[in-house]
Amino acid sequence: MISENSHLYWSKSLYWGLEIGADIVLYCIVAQWWWDRPFDVSGFVPYMIMSVCICLCHRELIKIDPKISFAELLLAGLCAGASGSLIVDLYAAIYVKAYDPAYMEQMVRQSAELASQMGYADGDMTESVRKVFVPVLMFSTTMMYIFVSLIMSAFGAFLVNLRKKHNNGNNNSKQQQ
Repeated sequence: MISENSHLYWSKSLYWGLEIGADIVLYCIVAQWWWDRPFDVSGFVPYMIMSVCICLCHRELIKIDPKISFAELLLAGLCAGASGSLIVDLYAAIYVKAYDPAYMEQMVRQSAELASQMGYADGDMTESVRKVFVPVLMFSTTMMYIFVSLIMSAFGAFLVNLRKKHNNGNNNSKQQQ
């Protein structure tokens, strides 16, 4: 399918990545406003949003091409999760830098305290942590989202592959009768 309808394949994968990112950002905004939860990009709900969107992505790709392979579904889910994570990373950077810098300072102080307990000098540690906080936050969020999307994509693609084999087995037995 990738070679035949590559534009459609990639556009659907990226569309669902956009959906994942937008839904998680919307959840974070609503959670902050409604439940007074400051900045929650990792947890059960964002991962559930990602899982549902990946399943919907697989479903849409199967409607386009019922003979899509396991690897193509796996790649589509991974692409959707990774592109969604980039949108969440942009939100995280804006949140930490512009909206709530006190959150970053609190995390920097906690990291510096942890480093001083481990035996590092406290003076330079605070400034070093402040410089790398946003990139480390973005990298760790991206890695977690890619890992979760890889697991959910593999699980969804496995179920689709299993269903195809089951349906083919039923069709073959009906044809033999």
